[in-house]
Order: sequence, then structure tokens, then C-alpha cells
Amino acid sequence: MNASFFAFVKATRPRTYPLAIAGVVVANALAFSQLGTFSHKQWLIFALTVWVALGLQILSNLANDYGDGIKGTDEHRTDRQTAQGNLSPSVLKKIIIVWAGFIFACGVGLLWLSFDNLTEFFTFLAFGILSIIGAMAYTMGKRPYGYSAKGEIAVFVFFGLLNVLGGLYLQTQHLRVSDVIASVVVGLLCVCVLMINNMRDIDDDVKTGKHTLAVMLGKDKVSQLYRFLLLTAFFLLLTFGGLRQNYYLLSVILLSYPISKHLSIICQYSDEKITPHQLAPQLKTIVGITLINSILISLSILLFNLN
Repeated sequence: MNASFFAFVKATRPRTYPLAIAGVVVANALAFSQLGTFSHKQWLIFALTVWVALGLQILSNLANDYGDGIKGTDEHRTDRQTAQGNLSPSVLKKIIIVWAGFIFACGVGLLWLSFDNLTEFFTFLAFGILSIIGAMAYTMGKRPYGYSAKGEIAVFVFFGLLNVLGGLYLQTQHLRVSDVIASVVVGLLCVCVLMINNMRDIDDDVKTGKHTLAVMLGKDKVSQLYRFLLLTAFFLLLTFGGLRQNYYLLSVILLSYPISKHLSIICQYSDEKITPHQLAPQLKTIVGITLINSILISLSILLFNLN
């Protein structure tokens, strides 16, 4: 029982939790800057939004462990629980279905708390259903979109646009152009996380027929695209700061050194001076950069609002 429980916890991949929370934190910092303060209801909406976002991330990770496990894609991965026989596929599938239903119910409660307008309620309910389907269909089913180079698009939409703009709209029912820019920044950084994961697994994915964007583009082109997306994210972040006249956002300069060091290793990857598996530590690096960036954005927004 204990072994199965720990295998389940590992399958949820706790190290990815910050990705789900990052966008929600930025969204609620933007909401706080608009409203000036949070009521008890708005703090409750914030807490529920964090929980639902985290629940969707866990759902995605469980579905990924199951989908890749039964397809044999993860046989080389010692950290995948289905592939290593630590979790029964049939049991995990039932857990995924129950968890999806539970998160759906939590999402309905969140929307009921946030909206009085039925049109907005049902519109966001549709977004919620799409999010659940997206989380499960990445590697599950007969035509998983993660196997046809569409994972990056889904991550950008769900972790960036929907996470930030949706979380903000739940609180304020109002969006500005600069808010869209902030959501794009978060989305691009989350895409970079997925790209590093797929760049690391490129050789194994070629062997197993998993056609990720990295596989389709090859090491050199996917590295070029990665560098472009990461640098674009920080250019847009400075644009966001300029539009808001928020000079606290210059604090992101603190990330210059880790980013430049990170990108130099990406160059070594594209030049084949390191193997794809040697890129693995950079996954933690880009997750850290994404999380710290979101914290700096949120703090700069709050500090600017206080002044």
C-alpha cells in the first residue's frame, strides 16, 4: 500500500507543480492591481483557482504517465511509474477518471462563486471541459496530440493564455492589452519547459515513434526556436513594463546570468557537444527561471500598485 501510494505521488510529478501555479499568481497580482484590495470572496477565488490549476497539472501528469506507459514510450525512463510496473495501468486509469471528475466539480464550484452571469458561467465551463480533455489527451487515446507536435500549442494556450487571462477574468471580469502580453510571457516560458523535456528525449522519441516538435525540427532548428521563444518572452516582459510604466520589472535583469548560462548549454546541445540526456539538468533550470520570473512579475505589479 505504501509503495503504491509513493508511486502515485511520483506519477503526479511534484516538481512540475510550480508551472501550474505560476500563471495563477501572475493573474491574481494583475487582479489585485486593478481592484486595489481583495475581499474574503476574492481570496477564496484565488485559493480555488490555485487548487484547480494544480489539479489539472496533476491530471495531465497522471495521464502522461499512463499514456506513455501503455504505449511503451517510457520504457527507458526509470522515473515513470506505469512503465516500470510500479502502478497498474487499469488502476491508474480509474484514478485518472475519478480525479478528472473531482477537478471538474471543483471547477464548477469556482465558476459558481465567480460569476452571476450564466453566459460567463457556461463559457468558462466550456473552457474548463476543454482543459480537462486537453490534460488527458496529450498522451492518452488513439490520437494523442503530444505525439504529433501539438503539445507546445496546448501548453501555450492552457498554461499561458487561459491560466493568466482566465484567472484574471474570474476576479475582475475585465482584461487589458497589457494583461494579454503578461499571459504570452508566461505561456512562452511554459512552452520552453516542454521543449527542454522533448529535446532531452529526442533520441528515444525517434525510436518509439513519438513525433514531438523536437523530433520534427531536429536538434539544430529546435534549439534555434527555443532561444527565440525564451528571448522573446523577456522582450515582451520589458514591453509589458513599459506599457505599465512599471520600472520594478527591471528586476528581471537578475535573471540575465542564469539565462545566458542556460542558453550557452542549449548551443552546446545544438552543436552536439553534449548528448540529449546531458540536457536533463536544464529542465530544472528553466522551471526555476519560469517560477522566479512569475514571482518577480507579481511582486513588481504589487509594489507598483502600493506606490
